[in-house]
Amino acid sequence: MNSSRTAPWRHRIAIGLLTVAWAGGCGTSEKIAPPTSSGPAPIPAVTITIDHQNYTGTPPITPGAALTVVNLDSVKHSITSKRPGLFDHEIGPGQTITFTAPDEIGSHPFYCRYHANMDGALSVRKAVSP
Repeated sequence: MNSSRTAPWRHRIAIGLLTVAWAGGCGTSEKIAPPTSSGPAPIPAVTITIDHQNYTGTPPITPGAALTVVNLDSVKHSITSKRPGLFDHEIGPGQTITFTAPDEIGSHPFYCRYHANMDGALSVRKAVSP
């Protein structure tokens, strides 16, 4: 069998499949729902703990969630958005601060201005209604 030639029936099948796929999308006014994200539902308040120069994992949060950051270390840290101006807060040794999460849906990476090895991300998602 010569592999450089494709049987004519294969061309007809391919053209038929493409036609069906194209026609299936025409003339419909049905809206396609956006994909749902897997994992736990976002929550309206969370506490992030800094311990041994690490941020605890942060679960998905809702827009405008209350974020409490507890610094258990004996040195000053910050929680600073990698997107300038979104959020930037200092947390002294043994201190606790609370601030409001961004309203913008998406992932918001952050870091500590004082320790290059410290980073994390806030995952802001809409609450899914039942």
